[in-house]
Amino acid sequence: MDTTTDRKLGSGLMVMASVCVVWYAFMIGLSILGHYVGYSRYTKKPPPRSPFLENAPGVSILRPLKGVDLELESNLRSSFEQNYPTFELIFSVASPNDPAVPVVERLMTEYKKIPSRLIVGDKQVGINPKVNNMVKSYEVAAHDILWILDSNVYVNQDTLGRSVDMLLEPGIGLVHHLPIAVQPQGYAAEVEQVFLDTNHAKMYLAINWVGIASCVMGKSNLYRRSDLDKAGGLGAFAKYMAEDNLVGEALWHQGLRHRMSADTACQALGKIRPLEYCRRRARWVRLRKYIVTAATLTEPFTESIVCGLLGALGFRVWWDLSMPLFFAVHWLAWFTNDYLLYRTLILASSTPVQQTQPMHFKRFICGWLSREISALPLYLYAMLGNEITWRDQRYRCVTSGTAVPVNDST
Repeated sequence: MDTTTDRKLGSGLMVMASVCVVWYAFMIGLSILGHYVGYSRYTKKPPPRSPFLENAPGVSILRPLKGVDLELESNLRSSFEQNYPTFELIFSVASPNDPAVPVVERLMTEYKKIPSRLIVGDKQVGINPKVNNMVKSYEVAAHDILWILDSNVYVNQDTLGRSVDMLLEPGIGLVHHLPIAVQPQGYAAEVEQVFLDTNHAKMYLAINWVGIASCVMGKSNLYRRSDLDKAGGLGAFAKYMAEDNLVGEALWHQGLRHRMSADTACQALGKIRPLEYCRRRARWVRLRKYIVTAATLTEPFTESIVCGLLGALGFRVWWDLSMPLFFAVHWLAWFTNDYLLYRTLILASSTPVQQTQPMHFKRFICGWLSREISALPLYLYAMLGNEITWRDQRYRCVTSGTAVPVNDST
């Protein structure tokens, strides 16, 4: 009996170790792929715009606004200065007293030759304030191709031309750009930058390169209004907080693939309080756990510490390797991969107008260690709750992927 039990335990242990080794190999492959895609795409000079650009279709650039983001004027100016023959700019604010209004009006006066307008007043079609702010712009846009561009990012002046080239390829329904964090001020902002420009970036690049499913972040997206209208139009997504991901999925389900150009959507972080960083990470997890539940449940196993421990266990059982030694080598290799990708993306995002430089190596180490060590506790905290804060408003996420506002009386 004891021998049979020992055999079963031994077989179970070997199966578990095999799963650990396979998962570890998969994650290492995915990390290397993300680094490779980032290096090959962003270290080379971006491809030129199409020679037939003069005949390119018009584009409506929609920029929803609320408040004065860091570098707001530079961000908005980057859309006025696109090297593209036919485009219009539509800005939108919910309130006439929004402090972003004078900035927009000043730029519209400066660039009188660029068709632009400011729409004041949102349209309440759902819970999502960003969608409510954009619905009027969506409805009055003069062109079928829309570029949804957040107010807190700036882009290269040739981004639109390269993106339209891709969108005109057969079977392509959405073109998006890699979000990059720049100009952090203070410890928490540096941790945020490390996360966005390493872990998030390499997974975003790898998943989109494989292209087996929609994976879209809504900082900078181009698509056709006529395609989205088939899914109910932009207003149909106002009941969701993560409308960018669901818009991407709706286009994907129509058989329209997604492409990423060799451009970045750069966000200047400025100062971030540690509590604000924690809330941002919790918000992401709490939104995703009801929308992409399976991917969210596997998230801890994609992190360097948990993944490394699984690999160390598997290699210990199969090849009797020292677990501490294996983990030390693993963590050093993971760190090196992240740091090289970080430098690649930061240097690639630098422009004559917005100069970006990597943070000091010691500060990167501090930020990276803080991010990796806090990842699992923050994930567990986020999974145990349902409340998020967005633009000073509290919401409670519900299982349908929607949310309801929360006030003090609630």
